Amino acid sequence: MLVGRLSPRWSSTGLTPFLGRPSQCGSVASDDQDVILITETWLCEDIDSLELFDDRYLVFRRDRGSSSDSCRRGGGVLIAVKKCFNPCILDFPGSDLEAVWLSIKLNHRQKMLVCVAYFPPSSRADTYVEYFDCFESFGFFDNIFICGDFNLSIYDDFGNNKNPLVNELSNFVNLYNLAQFNNTFNCNNKFLDLILTDIDFSHISVWHSDKPLVPEDKHHPALSISICFVADHPNRKNVNISRYDFKRADFLTMWYLLRETNWSFLFNFNDIDEAVFSFYNCLNDVFSRTVPLRQTATRRFPFWYTIETRRMLKRKAKVRRLALKCVNPDSVIEFRTLRSAVKYSIQKDYNTYLRLTENNLISNPKKLWSYFNNTKHNSPNSLYYNNVCYENDGDIANAFADYFKSVFKPSTNYDIKNEFKSNCVGDLVKIDSVTYDDVVLAIRELKSSLTVGVDNIPSFIIKGYAEFFIYPLLILFNLSLRSNVFLYIWKQTRIIPVFLKGDAQDCKNYRPIAILSPMSKIFESIIHKRLFHQVKNLISPSQHGFIPKRSTATNLFCLTNKIISSFQIGPQLDVIYTDFSKAFDSIDFGILLNKLQGPGFHVNLTDWLHSYLCNRSLYVYFNNAVSREFSGTSGVPQGSNLVPLLFILFINDLTSVFKYSECLLFADDLKLFSSMNSNLDAVLLQSDLDCLFKWCTVNKLHLNIEKCSILSYTGKSQPLNHVYKINDLVLSRSDSVTDLGIIFYTKLDFSHHINSMVSKAYRRLGILKCKTKEFSSEIALKVLYYAHVRSSLEYCSIIWDPIYRNKIEIIERIQNNFLRYLLYKKNGIYLQDISSSYLRDMFNIPSLCSRRDVSCVLFFYKVINGSIDCSDILRAINFAVPARSLRNQGSFPNVYSRFNYIDRFSLYKFYKTFNKISGELDIYHMSPTVFKSNCFQLLYT
Repeated sequence: MLVGRLSPRWSSTGLTPFLGRPSQCGSVASDDQDVILITETWLCEDIDSLELFDDRYLVFRRDRGSSSDSCRRGGGVLIAVKKCFNPCILDFPGSDLEAVWLSIKLNHRQKMLVCVAYFPPSSRADTYVEYFDCFESFGFFDNIFICGDFNLSIYDDFGNNKNPLVNELSNFVNLYNLAQFNNTFNCNNKFLDLILTDIDFSHISVWHSDKPLVPEDKHHPALSISICFVADHPNRKNVNISRYDFKRADFLTMWYLLRETNWSFLFNFNDIDEAVFSFYNCLNDVFSRTVPLRQTATRRFPFWYTIETRRMLKRKAKVRRLALKCVNPDSVIEFRTLRSAVKYSIQKDYNTYLRLTENNLISNPKKLWSYFNNTKHNSPNSLYYNNVCYENDGDIANAFADYFKSVFKPSTNYDIKNEFKSNCVGDLVKIDSVTYDDVVLAIRELKSSLTVGVDNIPSFIIKGYAEFFIYPLLILFNLSLRSNVFLYIWKQTRIIPVFLKGDAQDCKNYRPIAILSPMSKIFESIIHKRLFHQVKNLISPSQHGFIPKRSTATNLFCLTNKIISSFQIGPQLDVIYTDFSKAFDSIDFGILLNKLQGPGFHVNLTDWLHSYLCNRSLYVYFNNAVSREFSGTSGVPQGSNLVPLLFILFINDLTSVFKYSECLLFADDLKLFSSMNSNLDAVLLQSDLDCLFKWCTVNKLHLNIEKCSILSYTGKSQPLNHVYKINDLVLSRSDSVTDLGIIFYTKLDFSHHINSMVSKAYRRLGILKCKTKEFSSEIALKVLYYAHVRSSLEYCSIIWDPIYRNKIEIIERIQNNFLRYLLYKKNGIYLQDISSSYLRDMFNIPSLCSRRDVSCVLFFYKVINGSIDCSDILRAINFAVPARSLRNQGSFPNVYSRFNYIDRFSLYKFYKTFNKISGELDIYHMSPTVFKSNCFQLLYT
């Protein structure tokens, strides 16, 4: 019989003051607790569970909330369970109880209900009754285990207590044949915390824990609990997959073997797939002689544990089993010695990992992002799809595959190639071949990575040995273009499910990330550049997504400019925000290829694109498990370099259907807007909405009408509220909307956005400080702050840049907080009353306000000099042309207004700011770097 151990602990002192301490994380790892239960956690939604536990645990919480009201503070419960027990949360909708219920599999046949609960001292009787009634809805379980703070002063048996609340508890205990096992009294010789279970007395033991996770509350002593059962643990079945371990490759021998390989034999093939098969055979022969194989399996320990630490942990577990089996003083002493050694070794390994991460940050920033990602990795142990629960890795992978496949739609089922050959209108757009320089440039731009596609070759090998790959890839690429066939092996795609938000056990809360072969990316990158060069003049100027020299900032500025113009003239501006459902996955191949005839795509190129799009094979990879393959019957293959351009070409004709209104696009994000001078203008805008729906029907794209909304921008107190419809469904009207990450308000007031942005930035800064408590490098901390916090505070700042001091100071406080943290890391002193300007000078970090001002000037500098390609913005810029010579005339006109929305507008702020320094700067001939540097010096020195 195998014996497993459940060792829950809880404490009512709360976790909030102890977030991110490595000693706490190390204690959890070294003691190897299977289940941890905590009451009165004092947690809120801003604190991530992964700041408390490593990725071996699934954490389930019920937080009371973050209200400032005293009666809402504190409280909250938490259960952390090892993934091997496949925990499933049991919901009780509509309940405000501070409790968490879980189903845990003890083995293949037995399930146990585990619950942690907290009842405040002022809880009424109906609260207890509601809690007890919940168990009736959970069905049958082999065992029940309940613990928590019930705040009932119980001295003897339940039946001897006159408290009516205790009587309700007694009825519940009797109904489910439970017993109370906590005999550890608190400082008042009472026990408020109860352990209720139907497990046999001989299989459970409870004792006062000598090593609580958090400082102990004398009223609620921490407890350790051991439950013995036939272990038959439902551990994940390891799926051993052999792969090349390129980290331990013999790179020198590989260099010699690749240099000696003669690729001229590839000229003998007329079939592209046969040529590629021989090409990979040669590569695999080289790799088999220089790269060892490794078996991928489910990781039992954190990846930063050394081999010696893992051996010590296994030895400690073995000694502990011996000590429990037969009480031997020598075994107990050895166990204690090993436990101390393991804790020291874990701390040492963790510190070494932190030092390596910190030291490699400057040369390889991905090391730090890997550090962040590793702390947030938390794949589900069970998954729900179509009301079915899947627990096996293979079943979960197949469930993901079924969900991702359901998004695809059947494409037009007629002979596309024959249609092309009979209807081709010209050969204005064609790609006959690729050149040596094309391949060299594409490999140079390839990102170096260890990630492998279906061919199991990482990109850093191709990039590192580029001189040996250019020639064979050039042969294969040109053979593919001559035969009008895209290689089948490069159409195979591995899909990684990535969690978005919401319930992690809901399949629909994940999006697919495609992992493609790096050689396929090289080929697609070449085709993209050659194709974009020929069609760029055909793309609508309203499209800002995936277009060089355009961005979300250019898109939002064009809208803001229209709103300001509308405010100045008088009429309101009605903007309709639309939402396409799975647009990239819903593109019909036949419709796309037919559209490409318009620009005059050559028949060979359309045949090649047909081969590229059709018959793509996909599979889901999850925890070393592989799903069954499925075909992508619609949509463009996401993750490809060619995808954005194909999508833009597909949606490009949408702008031509609008006759009475204007539009802006960022990929599939569409805004439709028009000025409202009368009801007739609203009728005309509705007409264009009808044209939009008709276009979607013809092109087989679906609109999420529930997510489409209307926002009227106006300074009037009584705006014109016209009812707009799509397919006879009324669009919702709102006072604010989030557009490309910026919250717009009907009065063009960005206070809502600033408050939301600041809240998110504080959360990011809090995570940064928690995760870098052991970091000592100033450069590493700065780089992390720039990338993780400051970048979010500067996103599209030309749109929302505030003019009021209180808003400016709210944003600056975030950086000031970080500067004090830097001072603490440098000198060990955390000072509140210290000049922020002194700290900025000490660490050479400019204020956020000054960076926004320079960013605004630099944005329009790029527009004027062509680094930003947007004719609408260039037309909006007015240059000062004085009627007579003036001594202090600036380059741009000064705009005066009694309305604050004019002062907030970035274009007018640019006029005002640049005119101060226009005599010292040449906006037409300076390089961007010199121009930016001079702006800082002239404005803030």
